[in-house]
Amino acid sequence: MRAQQQDIQRFRINFSKADIEDLHRRLDRIRWPEVPFDTGWSAGTNLPVLRELAQYWRQKFDWFRIQDDLNALPHFRTSINGEGLHFIHFRGTGSDRRFPILLLHGWPGSFVEFLDGAATLSKRFDLVIPSLPGFGLSDVPKAPGMHSGKMGEHLHLLMQKLGYSRYGLQGGDWGAATAMEMARRNPESIAGLHINFCTEAPEPAAGGSASEQERAYRTRIAQWRTSEFAYFDQQSTRPQTLAYGLTDSPVGTLAWIMEKFWAWSDHGEDLWKTFSRDRLLTNVSLYWLTNRVLSAARIYFEQRQRQAATVARGRITVPTGFARFPAEFYAPPREVLERVFNLVHYTEQPKGGHFAAMEQPELWSSDVARFFSSL
Repeated sequence: MRAQQQDIQRFRINFSKADIEDLHRRLDRIRWPEVPFDTGWSAGTNLPVLRELAQYWRQKFDWFRIQDDLNALPHFRTSINGEGLHFIHFRGTGSDRRFPILLLHGWPGSFVEFLDGAATLSKRFDLVIPSLPGFGLSDVPKAPGMHSGKMGEHLHLLMQKLGYSRYGLQGGDWGAATAMEMARRNPESIAGLHINFCTEAPEPAAGGSASEQERAYRTRIAQWRTSEFAYFDQQSTRPQTLAYGLTDSPVGTLAWIMEKFWAWSDHGEDLWKTFSRDRLLTNVSLYWLTNRVLSAARIYFEQRQRQAATVARGRITVPTGFARFPAEFYAPPREVLERVFNLVHYTEQPKGGHFAAMEQPELWSSDVARFFSSL
C-alpha cells in the first residue's frame, strides 16, 4: 500500500492576492442589465438579490480567512491515470480502523457542500471527499470522455490507492449518478450505497400499475423539465459558448450558480435562512478562482456524447439507502426506487432539497450514519 501511496501529497489552497485583486477589479466594473420592472425570480436570478450578494462578495467576503479555514482540513492531491485529483481525507489514527465512505458532490456544487456534515460523520467514519475530475481543485481532463462512468473509474482507483478494498458511497446530483455506476461496475468493492437523488424511474413491470404517488411524481418531473431544463440542454450541447461569458464575468458565474441554489433548495422566501452568504460564495469562488466553469459543465456534454454501450445498466444489487428530501425534484417514491435498487433503507426527511448535505447537514449526516452503521 505504501508504494501505491507514494504520489499522494498534502495540499494547501493558495490563491494569491493578485487573484483576489483581479476578482475585485471585475466586481468593481460590473455592467448590469436594464431591468425596468420587478421580475423577482420568474425570469432568472433576481436582480436586487444578486446586486446585494455581489456587493457582499466585493466588500465583506474575506477569501483569505476562508482559505485559512479550508487549509485546516486534510487536503491531498494525487495522480489517477495521469490526471491530478484533489480530495479531503478524514481518517482514524493508529489502530483506529474505521469504515470508509466516499462522498461525491455534483453540479453546481463542490466539496464545500459536505463540510458541515463531514464534521459530524468524520468522528465515526473515514471520509474521502474529492473534487470530481474537472471540478474545483482537481485537474481539467486532458481529453474528451470524462462522463460519470469515467469519473467512477478514477474514483474507484483512488479508493484502491488509499488502501480501501471495500467502502461505502454517498452522493447527490452527478455524485449520485457516478456512485450508481460504481455500484454497478464494482459491487464486490461497494459495501453500501446511500443517495438523495435519482433520475432513473423505470415503469412498472408488465401487468403492474403505477400508484397515485408515482403518477404524481412523473407529472411533476414532466412539468419541472418544461420550466427548469434549459441549463441542462445548454450545458449538454454548447457548454463552451456559455463558458466564455461566465469565465470572463464573476457576476455571470455567480448568477448562473445562484439561480440553482434558489430554485432547487428548500428555503421559503429567504435564501439566507438556509445558506450562509459565506458558504455559498466559497462554493462560487472555487469555480471562479480555479477557472473550472467550463470543465465542470462539460460533464453534461460528455454524458450526452457517450456511447450507450459504455453505460452500466441493470438493477443495483448492493444494499442501498435513499433519503428523500421534500424539495428534491429527482426523488422518486419508494416503489420506483425498489425497481432500481436493493433498497434496504428509505427515509422521508422533514425539510431540505437538492443540496441536502449543505442545507440540512444534521439531518443528512444522521441519515448517512444510520445507514452505514446498520450494514
